[in-house]
Amino acid sequence: GPLCHLNWGKLFTWLHLIEEFALDICNHFISSFCHVLYAKVFIQESPWHRLHQNCVSHAHSFIFAPEGIRFCEVELCRNASPVIFSGIKDLKLMKTTQSGFENFHRDKYTTLPERRDRVLCAELFLKWNYLECTDVDFDCIWNTARECVLEAFSGPPDCGKYSPSYQKTVNDIQMLILEKVPQVLLSWVNIFLKQQIQV
Repeated sequence: GPLCHLNWGKLFTWLHLIEEFALDICNHFISSFCHVLYAKVFIQESPWHRLHQNCVSHAHSFIFAPEGIRFCEVELCRNASPVIFSGIKDLKLMKTTQSGFENFHRDKYTTLPERRDRVLCAELFLKWNYLECTDVDFDCIWNTARECVLEAFSGPPDCGKYSPSYQKTVNDIQMLILEKVPQVLLSWVNIFLKQQIQV
């Protein structure tokens, strides 16, 4: 609606973490308009990087180069605590080995053969919410969650880690996040397979 076209840069004099900015927007509407009982804001970062040519930074050109897009959703009801979600989307990852699809349930309709080794190319969506929404280091938690994704997906850099299915990889990601980030209440992970090539 028309509220989406307000100049938020003028309403808020300094820009900070997207989670805090989204909460500021929710608070603005809840506190400014008595008829507003609920506000929900979605923000995502656009990872633009300055273009370099021959090791020289370009004066005015940028390139869109995401290694996973950071986003957040904040919900706020009048006289209630906020609910804050953070996440990563469009994170594209690939394993050239040590990924299988085996030991799954089979019945008379199963035609898919088991694979011990395949290329796994996937796009990941990860979203989580917080136990508490005060005194949260959103940057640190986002970076830790991203590192958990990379660690659980790939394994150690010298030898990797075998996964018998992408469902197991999803579970490993969630378990590692819950272990390393105690501020996270729940996490949701979707892995969209881009291609599966038998090796």
